[in-house]
Amino acid sequence: MKSLEYFKRMNKILVTANKDLASPLIEQVQTDKLFFTPLELYEPETVKEENNYVLENFSGYAFIIHGNLRNARYFVDWINKNQKLLNVHQVVNLVLDEPTQRFLEENNIPGVMPQANARAIDLLEFMLRISKEGSSLYPTAAGKTEEMPGLLKELQMAVHEFTVCKEIRVSETLVKEYTQKIEEQPVHSILFHNRSSVIRTLTAFPEINYSEFTLIAGSEGAAQKMKEEGLPVHKTAGGSWKSIASIIEN
Repeated sequence: MKSLEYFKRMNKILVTANKDLASPLIEQVQTDKLFFTPLELYEPETVKEENNYVLENFSGYAFIIHGNLRNARYFVDWINKNQKLLNVHQVVNLVLDEPTQRFLEENNIPGVMPQANARAIDLLEFMLRISKEGSSLYPTAAGKTEEMPGLLKELQMAVHEFTVCKEIRVSETLVKEYTQKIEEQPVHSILFHNRSSVIRTLTAFPEINYSEFTLIAGSEGAAQKMKEEGLPVHKTAGGSWKSIASIIEN
């Protein structure tokens, strides 16, 4: 790896998050500051029984909640495959961020965002104001826990989490490509955006001398995990992409 003095002259930040999930960060930060080596990769995935259930009960949904660009991208693929675009137009499509809203509009689906940089609670308040009868459909990835469905369930509001994709293994070949690029790129800092990213990054890049970088925790949970793994925490964000962007820009 290059020397500490080399990295001190540079300002790129290594980000291992999936680009779709990090789209709010890309929206707010100059792209020349970010260097992506995604360690979260996905592919389309549906469960037959679940797929059939959603197809048969589509008319009963009042809302479709697109929690992020990843979910929206794979759900739109599912819509097109099953010719459900007209049905989707009859439902209120809710989004949390502008990249997801823009993607839906590009695919002829109007997405409603209650306010800029909306949080899950903002979406929930908006739904309660509308008081529209019917349950919510929440496209998601297999085995992933997201905030919005949990909030709805706490309020005993009907929500169906619909698996539209699954995470896949990052190949050794791709990791080698990433490692070579890191050696060639002017990287000064590394972002650990959540707890799992700490283990992913350490596993993928064991030869990196992490003491030569400024290490950024995306949340208190990520910071705790970094400390458990013996990594210093130089800066800690508040758990949202907006808070991470604020730290990077400053």
